[in-house]
Amino acid sequence: MRLGHAVLSMFAVTLLVFGMVRVTGDPVYFLLPSDSLPADYVRATKELGLDQSLLVQFFSYFANAARGDLGMSFWSMTPVTDHLVARIPATLMMAAAALVLTLVVSVPLGIASAYWRGGVVDRGARFFAAIGQSMPNFWVGIILILVFAITFRVLPSGGYGGIQHVILPAATLAIGAIAALTRLLRSSMIEVLEADYVAFHRIKGLPERRVLFKHALRNSAVASLSYVGIVTAGFLTGSVLVETVFVWPGVGRLMVEAIANRDFTLVQGCMLLFASVYIVVNLIVDLLYTVLNPRLR
Repeated sequence: MRLGHAVLSMFAVTLLVFGMVRVTGDPVYFLLPSDSLPADYVRATKELGLDQSLLVQFFSYFANAARGDLGMSFWSMTPVTDHLVARIPATLMMAAAALVLTLVVSVPLGIASAYWRGGVVDRGARFFAAIGQSMPNFWVGIILILVFAITFRVLPSGGYGGIQHVILPAATLAIGAIAALTRLLRSSMIEVLEADYVAFHRIKGLPERRVLFKHALRNSAVASLSYVGIVTAGFLTGSVLVETVFVWPGVGRLMVEAIANRDFTLVQGCMLLFASVYIVVNLIVDLLYTVLNPRLR
């Protein structure tokens, strides 16, 4: 059932992307030099397959995409999959670092804030959550560059390389997610800690650590899992501005370049990749729900 929904979603996304990228204009005008003749335009349109009807173009593209063939880039005349494969490792590196940073900071902070609610830790966590969610990613990235790359000169301001290059981009992506996940986990933990079954476990004499982590945290994680899935997909697909700010050679920056060049097939390939990530992440989250809550099986 879920797989069928995923296929229908991909078809709908492909149709939507196919239509949207063609609203921007005819790419042939941008590919040919300004002194081209009408015959050059006709020849280029035929070579790119743009002389066929939109319906024929769409179903031909969808059939090829289902086999893993996303076509040729209009600008470089190389396979779109080659461009994506070359850029995916950089995006995965930044997204993985941001996700690890988010979980390492937000989970302990959310637990501590709920357990000692009203205390210093709780007030500090809520203040950070309010500030962190109100700042846009690109602004955070610029501030981090100003502080750590220009003022103190301890980290590079951009580029792709070792661990030191990924720290600022990952932190830029993670700050907003840490703030939101901390607030969500705190609310869920407070609700669970006040539940009757938690009080029952305490009356039985179970160690507080076991009550907190085995029972309270596991049930709280069900509510937070959806957001973690959205955040994970967002790190993989929503990093366009961050990659641009830090000159990070990922898929997001590739799509910006493709849009600037009116490269239909490359834009379609990037957006289909992004849609696939969301669909796959949602499927994984659905499966994890049954692991955390056996009643859903």
